[in-house]
Amino acid sequence: MKIIIAPDSFKNALRNTEVAQALAEGWRRIRPADEVLQFPLSDGGEGFCLALQSSGKWERIVVEAHDPLMRPMKAWALISLDGETAALELAAASGLELLMRDELSPLTATTYGTGEILRQLLERGVHRIFMGIGGSATTDGGAGIFQALGGVLRNAVGEKIVVSGGGALPDVCSLDDTLVRERLCGMQLIVACDVTNPLGGSHGSAAVFSPQKGASTEDVASLEQALHHWSALWKDDGSFAGAGAAGGVGFLLRMLGAELVPGASAMIRATGLDEALKGADWLLTGEGRSDAQTLDGKLCAVVAQMARKCGVRTALLSGAIADTAALAASFDDMVVISKNEPTLQAALANTARNLADAAAEMARRLTAPGR
Repeated sequence: MKIIIAPDSFKNALRNTEVAQALAEGWRRIRPADEVLQFPLSDGGEGFCLALQSSGKWERIVVEAHDPLMRPMKAWALISLDGETAALELAAASGLELLMRDELSPLTATTYGTGEILRQLLERGVHRIFMGIGGSATTDGGAGIFQALGGVLRNAVGEKIVVSGGGALPDVCSLDDTLVRERLCGMQLIVACDVTNPLGGSHGSAAVFSPQKGASTEDVASLEQALHHWSALWKDDGSFAGAGAAGGVGFLLRMLGAELVPGASAMIRATGLDEALKGADWLLTGEGRSDAQTLDGKLCAVVAQMARKCGVRTALLSGAIADTAALAASFDDMVVISKNEPTLQAALANTARNLADAAAEMARRLTAPGR
């Protein structure tokens, strides 16, 4: 049999590459003769560059940057072997996972570090940049990126100001994007989004995502107002799909000429999974938690949809599954890997073991006579 393993990461537990390895080990425990191919994936968030690197067409580089609280750090990105294309993920310097829970700072967290990485990639002379923007700790509308690329922000009296975080956006009364556009001239910037939310409103960036980044009810209201002000400066209401991704980074990059694309579909093509599915028998995918939102363009559902078009059956392995009736329409089999764990902490600690055990049991069950 030909088995394709194409999972997302399990947040706070394992990277996508580790998830894929655990599933492969479990399956081979029961069926060692099967052809098992691993395609760790990402829809734009954490693990985006790891998923690309697994295709073997990239070289990793280390760059200097700053984290969401402007602390110096080292981050990494990718350069294609032919030197024409670069790839980076916003989470590398502006990600939520870089902060402890008591460090979350929704009003002041900045994307400046992501802009620093982007600037260094531009200086290498690449002609195309592939960027994943999921998993952010920020809601600054991409203002940090804008400033790191040479954008100038001014206050009411025309003074140049440094804006750190979305909470300071109302202080901006004008902007100058001349140097930014010069740097991006002739560059193809492709942005993989893991959400389709607009910039503002009840389904926008502040309302939906900033509470996950530590925002109180008052903070959400402040950030909503700040992003509205920011969009007015750009003379665009940010109602397009993906504008609210990464705290408004999708909005900023689109204003600068980037192409926003669904992250999962872009990743599938970039890694060659679409070709590998031909002739496969089963596809195993998974994520930390699955529910009805999984069906709203998330990676596991997109992978399952593509597999079905190829006549490949799909199995979902997840740390927790809700809305099973809705999910059952998209997956041929589903397993909660941590159902026997007494606590969340135990489930997180034992994720690799539980994934391998679940895959082994699935190999035994799904390949039994009559299946």
